[in-house]
Amino acid sequence: MECHYAILGVELNADDGAIKKAYRKAALKYHPDKNPNCLEEATEKFRLVQAAYDVLSDPQERAWYDRHREEILHRKKYENYKENSFDLWEYFSPSAYKGFGDDANGFYAVYRDVFKKIDVEDQPFKDEGSAGDEWMPCFGNSESDYDDVVHEFYSSWQSYCTHLSYVWESQYDVKEAPNRRVARLVEKENKKVRDKHKKKRNELVRELVSFVRKRDPRVKAHKAELERIATEQAVKAEERRMSEMRVKAEEAALYDQENFEELAKHNERVSQLENMMRDEFGFSSDEDSDKSDQNSEEEQEYSDDMFCVACNKMFKSVMGMRNHQKSKKHKENMNRLKEEMQEESSVDDLTEDPNCEEIEDEVDDRKLTKKQKKQKRQQQKLLSNMMESEPLKTKDFEEKIDPVQKSDEVPKLETEFDGDIAENEKSIADDIGNTSVYNGDNETSVISD
Repeated sequence: MECHYAILGVELNADDGAIKKAYRKAALKYHPDKNPNCLEEATEKFRLVQAAYDVLSDPQERAWYDRHREEILHRKKYENYKENSFDLWEYFSPSAYKGFGDDANGFYAVYRDVFKKIDVEDQPFKDEGSAGDEWMPCFGNSESDYDDVVHEFYSSWQSYCTHLSYVWESQYDVKEAPNRRVARLVEKENKKVRDKHKKKRNELVRELVSFVRKRDPRVKAHKAELERIATEQAVKAEERRMSEMRVKAEEAALYDQENFEELAKHNERVSQLENMMRDEFGFSSDEDSDKSDQNSEEEQEYSDDMFCVACNKMFKSVMGMRNHQKSKKHKENMNRLKEEMQEESSVDDLTEDPNCEEIEDEVDDRKLTKKQKKQKRQQQKLLSNMMESEPLKTKDFEEKIDPVQKSDEVPKLETEFDGDIAENEKSIADDIGNTSVYNGDNETSVISD
C-alpha cells in the first residue's frame, strides 16, 4: 500500500492549499480521458489519487491517518522483519576483523559493510522528500582524509536515530478495537512498545560507533597530531612568557637603578637646602617639624577649650564660649556635673581598688568613641581642678564611711583633718604676712583682720 502523501507528492506537514493544488495536478495527469492508450493503469492511478484526496482533505480523517500511518503502511509488509535483520552484537569484538588493512576481512571493509547495511535497512522507512531520506556518510578506508570523511562520519553516526517504525512489534490491532476509548488505549500501548524498541536500536548502534571509533587508527593518528600541536603551542607559550618575564625583570632593575640615583640626588639637594637654611636663618627642617607639632598640640588644646563638657557643645569663637558660660542653663549643668563627679570620686576612693579602676578605665576607653573619650578627658580635668580648689569637708567625708567602721576610724580621721586644717591655717597666715609686707600700706589692716 502506498502512502497518501506520496501519491499526491506533498510533504507530511503540507497545508490544505498545497494538498488541493497537488490533487488537481495529479487528477489532470492520471485522468482516464487524458490517457486513452493506458486506460486501466490511468484508471487505477486516478482512483488512488481520489482516495488520497478524500482522506487528506477531511481534517478528522487526516488526523486519524497520521496517527496510524506507520501501522497501515508497514505492519503486513514487515511482519517478519525481525527474522531478516542481522545481529550487530557479533561486531563488538576484535575478532570480527583481521588487521587494519583495506582487504575484504580488514577493519575498514568489515565496518564499512556493517554501517552500509544499517543505512539500507532504514531507507524504506524514510519519508520521501524529507531531510532524512539522504544516505548516511560512508566509513571510508585507510587513506580517507580525516576532515572530509572520518570526522563527518563519526559526527553523523554518533547521533544516529533509527527510521525503523517497529510496527511489527505492536501487540494489538487498532482495527479490532470496539470503541474509540479502547482504540486510544491500544494506540498508546503500541506506541510505548515501538518507542522502547527504537531506543534500544539507537543505543546499540551508537555503542557500536563508539567501539569502532576507539580502535580506528585514523582517529588515533589525528589525536596524536593534536597532542603534538598542543605541546608545541604550550612550549612556545612558555618561552614567550619567560622572555616577557626577563624583559620585565630587566626593565624593573633599570627602573630601580634610576630611582636609586634620583633618590640620592634628591637627598643631596635636601641636605644642601638645609645647610643653606641653617646658614641663612639659623634653623633647619627638623626645627620646623617640631614647631609644627607644637602648633598642632596648641590647636588641639585650643579646640578643647572651645568645648563645653557640661552641656556637650562645641563653639566656634571665644565670645560664644564666654556667653555660654554666663548662661543659667550652663551654670545648672555645671553644678549638677560637680555633684555627680564628687559623688563618683568619693565612692571610688573608698570602695574600689586603684588597680581594678585602671583596668576598667582601659576597657571603657576601648569601647568609647573619640568624642566620648574627649568628653571624658574634659570631665577628668574639670574634676581635678575642682578637687584642688574645693576639697571635701570632714562632715561630707564622714557620711561616706561605713557605719560599722565609723566608731574606730572617725577619731583618727578627725585628728588627721584637724592637723591638716592647722597646717592650712598656718600657710594662710604666712601668705597673709607676705601680702602685708608687700603691700605696705595695708599691712596693719590685714593683720588686724
